Amino acid sequence: MVQFYPTIIAAGGVLSFEAGYYDSRQDRGGTDPVIPNSQTRFLAGYQRSPWADFTAGLQYYGEYMHKYNRYADSFPAGLPKQDRLRSLLTLRLTQFLKYQTWKLSLFSFWSPTDKDFYLIPEAACHVTDELTATVGSNIFGGANNNTFLGQLDKNDNLYLSMRYEF
Repeated sequence: MVQFYPTIIAAGGVLSFEAGYYDSRQDRGGTDPVIPNSQTRFLAGYQRSPWADFTAGLQYYGEYMHKYNRYADSFPAGLPKQDRLRSLLTLRLTQFLKYQTWKLSLFSFWSPTDKDFYLIPEAACHVTDELTATVGSNIFGGANNNTFLGQLDKNDNLYLSMRYEF
């Protein structure tokens, strides 16, 4: 895999870009539906802190499948096909409060191609310097049960954790 990682200061935040090429050595022709075709994968992100103790970050991830027509022609009928370009967006919002003893955050995934999502809201409190209490949730959803995140639709959960560091 060949990779590329530039980072740029832009519009009061940090803009980053990564790209890589996945070489499918076992099926370079792209005609075996069981072996993933070669892909160009890329990630573009932007992070900014518009006010004190708050950070917002946004990322776009894409997987572009090479030789898609060969993949589509060889794929068995009746099964859901991958898209030529699979997209995933992430959003992270983090706010610290009360001398950074409280942390409120939201991390989310949303795929416009798969039409599914994953939300992780969380609140953490540093009770002491050593003890942290956290409550959060994992929320999954999607248009159908055949997508990466949509298949986990019935696995929503709520969690509580206590962490002691010494």
